[in-house]
Amino acid sequence: MKNNNKAPMLLHSTYFNLGTSNTPGIVEAYMAEARQYLSESQGMISFWIGTRADDMTRPENDLKYDIAMHQLFKDEASFNLYNANDQAHNQFVIDVNRWVPGTTRRVMDANVSHLIIGGNSSEPQSIGADGNYPQSLFHDLYFSLTDKSEENIKKFTAICEKYLSGHPGIQQFVTGGLTDIKRDVSVRNFEVAVSIIYESKKAYADYLTSKKHEEFFPATAGMIANTYIFDSYIKYQSKVYSLTR
Repeated sequence: MKNNNKAPMLLHSTYFNLGTSNTPGIVEAYMAEARQYLSESQGMISFWIGTRADDMTRPENDLKYDIAMHQLFKDEASFNLYNANDQAHNQFVIDVNRWVPGTTRRVMDANVSHLIIGGNSSEPQSIGADGNYPQSLFHDLYFSLTDKSEENIKKFTAICEKYLSGHPGIQQFVTGGLTDIKRDVSVRNFEVAVSIIYESKKAYADYLTSKKHEEFFPATAGMIANTYIFDSYIKYQSKVYSLTR
């Protein structure tokens, strides 16, 4: 759906690097702390957190993080409330700085231009050999464009929506543009963000080899300067999806 509100929704994505503290126990504890303190705030619509997909090692994938967290806010004002005055958020920072002092983080903030929830299911997924159900995969792309004009950004975003959305197995599709937020952890090397949740790794693999996805590349020939990709498996999520919350 298109967001016709004057103030757009904001997708706040944080990529945590735990450094030498990157052990399974610390990762789980870190995510539990995030769930406790960061998963709810006035104006927060949805929350997801997961771990980097270790089996995604393509050259274009960013591998310099351990945990990916995504929060969808009603607008930038809601994010500012969470960031500046939320006591739970402040407690999270105090706790993790004490017991995981080597953590660094990169933050990508995007104003949401399109949000599509749900879609066609892919083939039924069975329990894996490890006894686990398939995990949803969060696929984040950040594009730096050769032509950074507003007109070209809109054109490129429309192409992304045409060729990258609507694939079987997509649970959520988001496009967005770079915000004006400039914090010391902000990464601002992109003009267009695309975040896609797939119901499984197989759905993602089918998307990558689809004719529609392949047509994206000639459609955007010469438009992309750089692409930054973050793939993570979702471990915990909230599905509120209430735009009036």
